[in-house]
Amino acid sequence: MKPLYNDFLTVARSIVEAKYDDESFDCPALCEALKMSRSHVHRKLVEKTTLSCSEFIQKIRLQKAKELLMNTSHLIYEVAFSVGYSDANYFSRSFSKIYGIPPSQCRQISA
Repeated sequence: MKPLYNDFLTVARSIVEAKYDDESFDCPALCEALKMSRSHVHRKLVEKTTLSCSEFIQKIRLQKAKELLMNTSHLIYEVAFSVGYSDANYFSRSFSKIYGIPPSQCRQISA
């Protein structure tokens, strides 16, 4: 096994964290960066996290969004765009689905 893949999740996470603001970064791009097939990446992610490739990327993006909401005064649509979402409404729905509260309430809780 190549040393690069000794800690698959750490490597995959660092790749996504470096590209989370790129709207076009998706599963094929992650697989290319890992130099692995899509099915292999999917198997490893599900095995280690129970998340699909797209869910893994989305989770990291939403974690970054939560950090931005709690630590900056950026507007919600600005946060959405800065974490790779082109549609602020879709971002809000995704955020609410994961965290159980809308982005606006996340900011109120941290205040």
